[in-house]
Amino acid sequence: VRHRFGPSMMLPLQAGGRLIGTLALPRRRGDTPYSPAEKLLATQFASQAALALVLADARQRRERLAVFEDRDRIARDLHDLVVQRLFATGMMLESTQRRAAADEREAQVHATIGRALDELRSTVQEVRTAIFALQQPPADAPTSFRGKVLRETAGAAAALGVQPSVQFTGPVDTRVPDAVAGHLLAALRTALATASRRAGTTRIAVTVDATVSLADGRPAVRLTVSDNGTPDSPDERGTTTTWQAPL
Repeated sequence: VRHRFGPSMMLPLQAGGRLIGTLALPRRRGDTPYSPAEKLLATQFASQAALALVLADARQRRERLAVFEDRDRIARDLHDLVVQRLFATGMMLESTQRRAAADEREAQVHATIGRALDELRSTVQEVRTAIFALQQPPADAPTSFRGKVLRETAGAAAALGVQPSVQFTGPVDTRVPDAVAGHLLAALRTALATASRRAGTTRIAVTVDATVSLADGRPAVRLTVSDNGTPDSPDERGTTTTWQAPL
């Protein structure tokens, strides 16, 4: 400031004994120095500006707290109501399936109920993922591997216009080391970017499975990204990308 400008003032923005910033008031080279009245006005303005910043920060904190409370309430409702009802429906379907299995004539009903059960299990996993996402602070960077995956899919939703569904199998946060997690996230970004460029994509499903094994028996994590976009080959229906690595 001393070399580039002329007369200047650097006023601290203080509130409650805490320094929150600096107000710089430089003039061009050769301008007249600040008068005592201007110095007094600038000091008073700096005090008001500091107070305004403190009030704005307090309002933002209140708004964030309200968001956290709403997200916690929604997560509790999803867990206590939706998941429990899905489990109850699944139990009724399983009971019906066992009765249908005793009669060979009801094979078609048995198969239909089996597909419904698979859909229910997938729905429960997606609801659990949604509950986990709701419990993450929206303004903070996620620290867990699960949270980072959700952040990547949320970023892809802005480009796609549709939110990818995400399912986790196994204790992904504890089994996937940081080095493998970094490579998996890079593969996920590539797969999501490819899907976003594919015409007709309206659905993307992301699965992270930490319970699989490689051909040599080593434990591994597998990433699967499927979409319903127009494939490169006319004989294909949708596209699936698979990436895996040993743990």
